[in-house]
Amino acid sequence: MSPGVSVRRVVVDAPRTLRVEEAVLPERPAAGAARLRTRAIGICGSDVHVLAGHHPFVSYPVYPGHELVAEVEAVGDGVDAAWVGRRVVLEPGLSCGLCRTCRRGDTHLCESLRVMGFQAPGGMADAFDAPSHRLHALPDAIATEHGALVEPLAVATRAVRAAGPLAGRDVLVLGAGPIGLVCALVARADGAQVQVVDLDAARRTLAANAFGFAVAPAATPDTVDVAFECVGAEAALRGAVAAVRKGGTVLVIGVHGRDAALQVGIIQDRELCLRGTLMYQSQDFARAIALLEGGTLDVGPLIGARVPLARAAEGYATAERGGAVLKVVLVP
Repeated sequence: MSPGVSVRRVVVDAPRTLRVEEAVLPERPAAGAARLRTRAIGICGSDVHVLAGHHPFVSYPVYPGHELVAEVEAVGDGVDAAWVGRRVVLEPGLSCGLCRTCRRGDTHLCESLRVMGFQAPGGMADAFDAPSHRLHALPDAIATEHGALVEPLAVATRAVRAAGPLAGRDVLVLGAGPIGLVCALVARADGAQVQVVDLDAARRTLAANAFGFAVAPAATPDTVDVAFECVGAEAALRGAVAAVRKGGTVLVIGVHGRDAALQVGIIQDRELCLRGTLMYQSQDFARAIALLEGGTLDVGPLIGARVPLARAAEGYATAERGGAVLKVVLVP
């Protein structure tokens, strides 16, 4: 029997328990799958929540890694060999294709949805296998490290699409972390007037100096048409509800580990729209790639640290500290 292929991968065995282990992949990927040699992996805020024990939708052990760029090393039966050698990004949602929501086209809301890196093994490893239909080719014009930001950028393109046309509208983004800033960038690219608020002075400075956004430490009530809540905290969500004008919209993008008390009277009286966005569809990935390829967005300032995969725990600690380091990228 073939010994397989030895790789290193990150595993979170339990809250606050992370290690890099040796694992063995099959000699060849299975039918319909591709073997991906990872080139850059972003540490997401949700990854940090998993390690902290605050993510509401995972069971341990967790094999993280969903923001990544990889090179296709081999393919299984039924997969076009032209993929081999190409740089790709991973769309990590795994849907059944059969349930009611899948049949209506909302595969990202599949009733049995699993996301690689959370409910299914991810790619925070030297190499891993993934279904070939979840891959998107990364154009040559996009730097490898910037490609690791396609996935969070797709979160933003989905959220902005859900908010409706934004040209000429006043938009507030609560949270100057990576997701908040990419939402702000996409909203501005769509013609909105954008303000970013964050309690952290270092992040406000980065949002202003590196990206040119108007910033503030807190939201001002009754001043915007649309608010994107990208923090995942009750105070931020309440601030978002208070900030929107009558008939306005609040998009909930941050992951909330516990329920929040909201100003329901304001929501009813002002006819506000409160909407959640879970993740993206393939069209949102395609737009994220197009925005980067066309040079519309400069995401380089988001990357604040580069850490070897072997020192993943150090990378997580840096990401958890926050401040001016917005995105930590692991490099195998």
